[in-house]
Amino acid sequence: MRVNLLLAALALAGAAFAIPWPIPPTDAVHPVGNNWGEYQDYGGGPYFHNGVDCLTPDTQNVEVRAVAHGWVKGWGTIEADLHYRLAVCDTNSSFTGRAPGWLYAHIDPDLPHKQLGDEVQPGEVIGRLVWWGMDATFDHIHFARISDTGATWMRFPYVTWWFIENPMLSFQPNTDVVAPVFENARPGRRFAICGNNSSTYQTPTAVTGDVDIIAKVYDNTGCTTGDPTWDRLAPYRLDYAIRSAGGTVVVPWTIAVQFSNRLDAALVNVVYKADNTCRSEGDYWSRNYYFIVTNTDGDSVIEASDAGGKWASASVPDGDYWVLVRASDAVGNTTLDSMLVTTDNGVGVEEVPLVALSRPLLALPNPGPGPVQVSFGLVSEAMGTLRVIDVAGRVVRDFGTARFAAGDHAVTIRDLPPGVFLVELSLGDRDSYIGKLVIAR
Repeated sequence: MRVNLLLAALALAGAAFAIPWPIPPTDAVHPVGNNWGEYQDYGGGPYFHNGVDCLTPDTQNVEVRAVAHGWVKGWGTIEADLHYRLAVCDTNSSFTGRAPGWLYAHIDPDLPHKQLGDEVQPGEVIGRLVWWGMDATFDHIHFARISDTGATWMRFPYVTWWFIENPMLSFQPNTDVVAPVFENARPGRRFAICGNNSSTYQTPTAVTGDVDIIAKVYDNTGCTTGDPTWDRLAPYRLDYAIRSAGGTVVVPWTIAVQFSNRLDAALVNVVYKADNTCRSEGDYWSRNYYFIVTNTDGDSVIEASDAGGKWASASVPDGDYWVLVRASDAVGNTTLDSMLVTTDNGVGVEEVPLVALSRPLLALPNPGPGPVQVSFGLVSEAMGTLRVIDVAGRVVRDFGTARFAAGDHAVTIRDLPPGVFLVELSLGDRDSYIGKLVIAR
């Protein structure tokens, strides 16, 4: 088992590139009406919102500007005049393999816009937003990072694009200083506990068997749309952990969901609970997001097999346990919440004390150009591993497993590229310590 003692180590800021906002002013933050990965259901069935809706006041002929260089591989509509969209690929038509690009949706087809095959330069006007009419209080662009194959991406209205990355990780500037907000998942209870993949809910004072843990959370960017319901957005990432009341780590800090990678609409119910007790909602009238934090295999990819995740409460001694959940936004603002639960499976085992650090895990210089020296101290001898992990969850350095004596230790890490990383020190199979490392550009 492992425990992360440094909550700030999420360090979620840091996409591989920065882009301006796609509507003017491009160097200013805009209100977001729907976030990447939000639960959506307008009556046709639930799905993930596969873009970021950047709002602008209801003014006609709002410019849409390219955020990066590319070539137009797609122009068409999925539904009448309000839903025309440009797909600007990073590569030209001579490359027909899978390639990434940017989606700019809700372009007015009756105003000048870029055409199929056109080359696009950063900052160039590529079209104008369609006006939603007198009943609308805003116009908006649905903006997304996508990929597809072929010389053109013209499969309208049934497009085959993959929605691959969260643009909120890349927008610059992003002045968000507001952390996500937890709400009671059930009356008087911070989290809800139900049987694994069921709608049979349990009381937190008598948890039995394999269970799912449900957290109700929303985010707020701090740049208001003018409507408090619209300002309720899905957070970027949730993690969870479970510890005994005595401090033993039962479940280490584990990624519950991270909205950074490909979104598949068919998997929305893997992430969100939507039954009569914990009913997720996501439209412009009501927004409540109930996350199944135990539906995970611990990585950042949302996949069908994640539904097999659970807390096997019978695998631990009967007693009191703290369920911990933390929610973070795309720039690293983080909120931690917790709830005490009691297991009642007829199991009794003594706890084993954790290995402890005598000196904190520290990376210096931080930030710095490298090389970087990671130092720490141990109270007692322990088997351990040291790894460096990037913001996408990939291991970029693995120093293997070694026996560390009690006392001080230092390891030099060389040749890391610029970016934000996590340094993870795992001791035995029970606890780990994580620190943030920034390599300056």
